[in-house]
Amino acid sequence: MFLLKQFLKPLLLPPMPWFVLLLLAGIFWRKRWGRALFWTAFGAVFLFHSPYFSRVLRDPLETRYAPLIDPAAAEPYDAIVVLMAGVIPAGGLVPFPTVSEALFHRLDEAWRLYRIRPKPIIVSGGHVNPLTKPQNENQIACDYLILWGVPRAHIVPEPYSRDTFESAIEVAKILRQKGWKRYLLVTSATHMPRSMLAFGSLAPEPLAAPGDFNYAGDGSAWDLAGEDAAFKIGEAIYEYIGLINYRWRMYFYLKRNAAASGTTQ
Repeated sequence: MFLLKQFLKPLLLPPMPWFVLLLLAGIFWRKRWGRALFWTAFGAVFLFHSPYFSRVLRDPLETRYAPLIDPAAAEPYDAIVVLMAGVIPAGGLVPFPTVSEALFHRLDEAWRLYRIRPKPIIVSGGHVNPLTKPQNENQIACDYLILWGVPRAHIVPEPYSRDTFESAIEVAKILRQKGWKRYLLVTSATHMPRSMLAFGSLAPEPLAAPGDFNYAGDGSAWDLAGEDAAFKIGEAIYEYIGLINYRWRMYFYLKRNAAASGTTQ
């Protein structure tokens, strides 16, 4: 199932649908509906490069949870959980491993919260794509926190999960082992609704501490079109699809666990 998701993701998300529409329009150009398909693709490409449309899609995700400026307002809590994003391993022209922009912002927010209220930091997430070689992704993220001054003893790596749903399951195991309950959940603002859905059901009690907000109020939403908007729209669509997928997975996961519990009793 996980491998199927990795295969379908690039096929369903932009720009692949536009390529398919344009290809069909070229093949059937002589037909009236083929030309209509071309203009449909043209309009879709323009819409999905619009900063305004990007805000329409992203605002409901980014504004769901407010930033946690003062973690004292969330006390008491036992730990900080930060979710992984992409890493860039050493190789080619990259001299040493580093982290993606999204992961940098997540780690930075976890570090800020740690400096105000030092609590153990669980770094959750590992190698995602089963078709590529593992690159010790979780350790790369942990090393950043250590470099910034977080003691190694205060970092709890969780390198086994491949997505947010699995992160919630694995983090729940750590929380039970440590006897921890309430914790700050750090991830990107657009990713927080899906994360809270998973963690709220599988690893209670999460307290949302979003980072990596994208809209700075600089007026860029009124630009006509842009590559950055297309990227952010793709991220938002992925999150909406993920919310639907997680509700479906949650239903069957909890139902299966309930059946298993009933069998063992």
